[in-house]
Amino acid sequence: MFVALRHLTALALLGASQGSGSTIFPTGVAYSNWADESEEARVCEIVLDASNPPSREAVKFITIAGYNKFDGTVLAGFLMGAADLTASGTYQIVRISAAAFSSRTFNSLGHLDYESYDDGTVMATTQDPLVATAFIRAVIAGVYEVHFARPDSNAEMRTYKIASAPGESVVTNFMHCMDHLAVESHRTQSDASTEGRPLPEGGARNHF
Repeated sequence: MFVALRHLTALALLGASQGSGSTIFPTGVAYSNWADESEEARVCEIVLDASNPPSREAVKFITIAGYNKFDGTVLAGFLMGAADLTASGTYQIVRISAAAFSSRTFNSLGHLDYESYDDGTVMATTQDPLVATAFIRAVIAGVYEVHFARPDSNAEMRTYKIASAPGESVVTNFMHCMDHLAVESHRTQSDASTEGRPLPEGGARNHF
């Protein structure tokens, strides 16, 4: 997996947790960028942090695009996690058993390949450039839903309805990062040997 371990500064959320199977219109929606690089891979991100005080629940939805430095393979998709605020003011990541993205123009189910990680997060990606483009455009448009289920909810999906798009600077930063990815990926593919090396396996980062 591309993404290295990273921490999120805890938000000041108070109150009781939401019940399972809810539809939430979050009052706290914040976008940011992140670019991560290791010896194996480089990744560009649009990071969505969503919360709905007084609920203690927070959701992180990360739109990713990255490439494998060994063979130039490009992936795009999302990484999703959820957490609950503890009495000590820190976040405890909760395990989610399913995750999805949907909008008027794109639905991740049936189009992205899913993988679950030991830290409780879920990743969904594609190597198909047409599918990747449709997904990224849907995120940038900013009217979409992210869904997830906790294992103890009988697979009942919780839905966060997002009605705001990433700001111009976030989109611009992401696109500039993507431009660099395209150049580096093409160079890697040109220089790669006939025997490619896969991305190393590993757990997802701590997002909260």
